[in-house]
Amino acid sequence: MSTYSTRLKIELIGSGEQSNSWGNTTNNTFSNTFEESISAVYSKNLGSASSPVTLTHVDGPVVAASNEVRQAAIRFHGHTTAFIIQTVAVERVQLIINDGTADGTITMRLGASGNTYVIAPGSKILLATDGTNWYPITGGETSSGWSATSITASTANVFSGQRLFIDTSSNTITVTLPSAPAVGDEISFMDVADNFDTNALTINPNGKKVFGATANGTVSTEGAAFTIVFTGNTHGWKITEK
Repeated sequence: MSTYSTRLKIELIGSGEQSNSWGNTTNNTFSNTFEESISAVYSKNLGSASSPVTLTHVDGPVVAASNEVRQAAIRFHGHTTAFIIQTVAVERVQLIINDGTADGTITMRLGASGNTYVIAPGSKILLATDGTNWYPITGGETSSGWSATSITASTANVFSGQRLFIDTSSNTITVTLPSAPAVGDEISFMDVADNFDTNALTINPNGKKVFGATANGTVSTEGAAFTIVFTGNTHGWKITEK
């Protein structure tokens, strides 16, 4: 009787099984399982979904939608709010593309309550997991290295890994930092329209510290471009360039 591998759910034909027909199983394994796990880019529209979303992971050489976990890359799109994506807690290397907008973070979670990793909207990252922890290999960046979408609204939530054009041509802007950042998380800002001296950027640390204080920080230098990094709860977010 066939059994199935843990990671990719490949059908492992039992000794003496599928006589004169094992070729169909093998061909399906190569054309579906192997090809998709090596080179597939799977698209998942979250526009009408509800969080959390559980990725499929069933036995055999099934269609892509029935085994989303095995895909080499997954592109999430169509969402403007935060989503938890629950995946199976087995070893895997996978490219995650978050094409969400606004507050559309993707939180990859191992199982129902395991370790998590947050991906900012507009970002992509190559993630490895041993089934217990996440290990980012690359990512947190857009293809250009800077977010292609300017922030112009008077208030906005921003996320770890983002690199942002801030345009205060029409109004001051207050951005709110993540509530639970990890040590080493970075966010970059640029005064793209050279108007911080007229309409300042305010940074709400959201319960942590920024620039050494728990109060909001203000940036009013024309043309300012800087990165902040989270150093832990004691010292909070610190600027990396002065």
